[in-house]
Amino acid sequence: CVKLKKWSWIGLLMLCVTLLVGCVDHTSRGYLEELSGKELSRIYPTENIEDLFEQFPNGFTVSQSRVVGDSTVFIYLEAREKGKPLVGTIKQLNSKTKEEETSQTFQYVNGKFVFENEGEAKKLWPQGKFLFQELQLNQEMLRKAKLHSKQYTNREESPTGDNSFYLEYSIHLPVVNRILGIDESQPVELFILGLDESKGFVYEIGAQQDHITTLWEMIREIRK
Repeated sequence: CVKLKKWSWIGLLMLCVTLLVGCVDHTSRGYLEELSGKELSRIYPTENIEDLFEQFPNGFTVSQSRVVGDSTVFIYLEAREKGKPLVGTIKQLNSKTKEEETSQTFQYVNGKFVFENEGEAKKLWPQGKFLFQELQLNQEMLRKAKLHSKQYTNREESPTGDNSFYLEYSIHLPVVNRILGIDESQPVELFILGLDESKGFVYEIGAQQDHITTLWEMIREIRK
């Protein structure tokens, strides 16, 4: 009887834990910041792009877009094998017609970017780096920031079939301001888009100030 009572209490305890876990509010600010802060802090910052292989052994892709006047500059880098040059492209597209205005390739070798035409590349991509190479993001920073809005979409309602979420903040991030070439004393609007319960890392970061300069960056883990 004593053993039966012991196992009954253990079973009851396990049931309570299961119920508590099941009652986690996935739409709450606390949950979303804990989730995104933990994941983003693995990557932001990572100065040497090749070091991302430690997090994503099967490879990864990075894309960045920035609105410049009537054009959008799009940078894409694909990394599939550690130890080999990472190959990317820089394209300038007309924001209205989506027609390609100019394009060139580049490589990332031994911690440095090597451009097909360095002069033209600097005109298109003056910052010459991705946000994650300098920007630090973690749960503590997000918790202290001013939250403007948040949204959680269940997989049943999502067009992609994923549990996705969105966070928007007003936050001081001088690194972002410097990369964008805007007033460093003013906060920026920071956007975070991610997937909940995903089998891989898929996050997109956006930043803008006064709706003038907009930059988006996405890191996606390649899974086999």
